[in-house]
Amino acid sequence: MTDLFFFLSFFVYLISFIGFGFYFKSLKKEALKYAQLVLLVGFIFHTLFWVFKIFQIFTTSLLSFKYLFNFLSWELVLIYFLFTILPIKIYATGFFLLPIVLILLLLSYFFPQEIFSPFSPHFKSLWFPLHAFTGLFSHGFLLFGTVTSLMYILQEREIKKKHLGLFFRKLPPLEYLDKVTEKCLYLGFIFLSLAMISGAIWSEIAFGNYWRWSPKEVITLILWLIYAVLIHQRVLIGWRGKKASYMFLLGFSIWLISFFVINLFSKGFHTYGS
Repeated sequence: MTDLFFFLSFFVYLISFIGFGFYFKSLKKEALKYAQLVLLVGFIFHTLFWVFKIFQIFTTSLLSFKYLFNFLSWELVLIYFLFTILPIKIYATGFFLLPIVLILLLLSYFFPQEIFSPFSPHFKSLWFPLHAFTGLFSHGFLLFGTVTSLMYILQEREIKKKHLGLFFRKLPPLEYLDKVTEKCLYLGFIFLSLAMISGAIWSEIAFGNYWRWSPKEVITLILWLIYAVLIHQRVLIGWRGKKASYMFLLGFSIWLISFFVINLFSKGFHTYGS
C-alpha cells in the first residue's frame, strides 16, 4: 500500500510541476489554480503514505535513512500550503520548490534500505519522536527559506542591474520573499531549539548524559548559532534582503554537511554511519 501511495504522489507532483511551469511562463491564474489543485491531490496521497509508514515504523522499530528524504519532501509541500493561506502570496515558489521535492523522493526510492537509525530501540519513548519531528521540521523551514533566499537573490540581481527580464515579471516582490524568509528563520530556529532541548532530555534518560560533543551535536550547535546570529542582526541591526539571504545560504551549507556527511560517513554517536 505504501508503494502505491508513493508512486501516486510522485507522478501527481510531477504533473503539478508541469502546471507550475505553465503558470511561470504565462502567469495565467487558471494554470496556477490547476497546478495547486493537483499539488493538493499529490499531498493527500503523500500524507496517506506517511500514515501507513509511521504505523509500520513504530511496529517494527526500524527507520531507514532513506525515509528522511521522503519526509522532508512531504514537509516542503506542507509548508508551501501553509504560506499560500497567508496574505503574503508567493505562488511562483512552487515552480522552484517542486524539483527539490521530486529529487528528495527519488533519493528516498533509490537510497539503500539497509541504513537504519542507531536509535531504533528508543522510538517508543516520548522524547525521541519529539526530538526527531522538531528536528525534521527545522530542516524543512531551512530548506524552504533557502529556496526563497535564492529567489530573492535572483530578483534583486535583475533589479540592481536594471535588467528587468524573466525573473522580475514572474517572481514575487522582494518584500514578500524577504518576509517569507524571515518567517522560515524564526520557525526554523524555534523548531531547532525544541529539537536540541528534547534531544538533551532524551539523551539523559536513555544514556545518562545531556551532551556528548559528538560531530552531529557540534554541527547542530553551529547551525543553531547561525540562526541566532541572523535573528540578532535582523532584530537589532536591521539586516534585510541580500545579506539575510546569503546568511541563509550559509546555514544551508552547514545543514548539507550535517545531513549527508556527518549522518552517513561519521562513525560517532547520533549518526547512521555508526
